[in-house]
Amino acid sequence: MRIAAFSGGHSFDRDAFAGFLESMPGEVTWFEHPDADPGQEAFDVSLHYDMPGTLPRPSAPPDSLRDAVRAAPKSGHGYVVLHHAIASWAAWDEWAEFVGGRYLYRPGVVRGVERPDSGYRHAVPQHISVVDTDHPIVAGIPESFDLTDETYLCEVFEDDVTPLLRTDAEMTDAVHFSTASAMAGRRDDRTGWQHAPGSSLVGWTKTNGRSRLAYLQPGDGAPTLSDPVYRRLVGAALRWAARQ
Repeated sequence: MRIAAFSGGHSFDRDAFAGFLESMPGEVTWFEHPDADPGQEAFDVSLHYDMPGTLPRPSAPPDSLRDAVRAAPKSGHGYVVLHHAIASWAAWDEWAEFVGGRYLYRPGVVRGVERPDSGYRHAVPQHISVVDTDHPIVAGIPESFDLTDETYLCEVFEDDVTPLLRTDAEMTDAVHFSTASAMAGRRDDRTGWQHAPGSSLVGWTKTNGRSRLAYLQPGDGAPTLSDPVYRRLVGAALRWAARQ
């Protein structure tokens, strides 16, 4: 299995991520933005841990990525999207529709509805439960497990995805912080911010034509990246997305 791994556009623990990649099945080639523009035909699956094209200066994706995503339903190229990669390409609606969710840096319109900016909360102890115990990605995984990781209060298109994992963490604006405030220099602030209770989904799959995609929300830092259950989940997601 040939894996193209992507990072960049967001700070992360490089040593932890390198060790994590070494634990993955198959042959991994690591690309970093802004020099992450490989020809995807050379790979079976893409692993996204990147967050490019974001505010304060949102940029468009390279034509190669845009073309690859649009061609995925016919090409069958697989995708595994981790943690903050759901927040990539703030100005590109197609990425959100492709992944199955949207992280907003400031209030915006999602599927024709005005929505507030999304929220974040670091280092949240959470009990995660497997929703679909028959799915190949969770074969051999405990039916529930514990992680301490960041949670997102963001848009999840539950009607368009297949649920895989749910968290017991509180998904409300009472415990999360406003991303717009953080972008304005007021980190970990929720003053005046209001957001409806969010989805408890922290893992899902989505099929776009012949293309398979899996999204896993955990993955913020070394404790999760080194966790054996998490590593097994991601490895299985890669094999499933690559149809191997």
